[in-house]
Amino acid sequence: MRVVFFIPPDVTALDLVGPLQVFQMAAIHSGEAYEFVMCGLNRSEPVAGNLQFGNLRSYRRVALARDDILVVAGFQGATEPAVRAMRRHPAFFEWIRRASRDGATVCSTCTGAFFLAEAGVLDGKPCVTHWADNADLQRQYPRTQVRSGILFAEAGHVFTSAGVAAGIDLAIHLVAQRHGSRLAFEVARRLVIYLRRHGESEQDSIYLRYRNHLDDVVHRAQTLLIEHLDAPPGIELLAARVGSSPRNLSRRFQRSLGLSIGAYLRELRLERARALLREDGSKVEDVARACGFSDGRQLRNLYRGHFGHSPRARLPA
Repeated sequence: MRVVFFIPPDVTALDLVGPLQVFQMAAIHSGEAYEFVMCGLNRSEPVAGNLQFGNLRSYRRVALARDDILVVAGFQGATEPAVRAMRRHPAFFEWIRRASRDGATVCSTCTGAFFLAEAGVLDGKPCVTHWADNADLQRQYPRTQVRSGILFAEAGHVFTSAGVAAGIDLAIHLVAQRHGSRLAFEVARRLVIYLRRHGESEQDSIYLRYRNHLDDVVHRAQTLLIEHLDAPPGIELLAARVGSSPRNLSRRFQRSLGLSIGAYLRELRLERARALLREDGSKVEDVARACGFSDGRQLRNLYRGHFGHSPRARLPA
């Protein structure tokens, strides 16, 4: 997988290094080969504090393919002068348009959204930028649909993130899309950050939904339950394996998740059952056994109570 970062003049450092760190961690824990390309208008670009990002490739020499991810980082300072300066490089905006036409995943962090809007790839699409620049983005580019109060917006293969650190949330979302929710959680945990919802819809996966806490003992217990859904350890063994007592673990679970261990395990099993039931040829009895239910009848009853319909009244995936 290749991730290409465009570094504009006066780049905001965290807009670049935050998402970069997420993808680097994903490469380590997925075992997939990642290539990172840093490009810009010049060989080096200044950052605040007399720093420089150097050894950059010319963006003109980087052809983006369908499986690539392009991240256009944000910049410091007023947006209108920055965009005016970039208009002296019309090939840059054509480069973004070509990447979008060719099916690459095109992203911006923070004020990088202004460059995507100037290129026209945000026309008619929901998008976000730093909260302080929302009004300017909508005013300068009235064809866009600027949203407020969310961390990032998704429109097909075009993504925009809000201010600065929200680029990390977007990168984790992209990792989840490419590698699954469990790896996305692991990346977030390794970086010691919260997994946050993007503000428009609920996290679909329970592997992420109840991971928004920093209690490592509870995280380890959750992972053990996920890995042994068909035959999970009892509370005594589970507590021993994470270095806790049953009473303490139960109390920490309730405090961190707002759920008992039993309720969390039940949700895990039901979500796993729902995923298996979407597979062609699946049978309720087989799925029940694979997910640790006593029989198909128990699965049917719990499934109907949780999802509001029977296992075979499947909703679209």
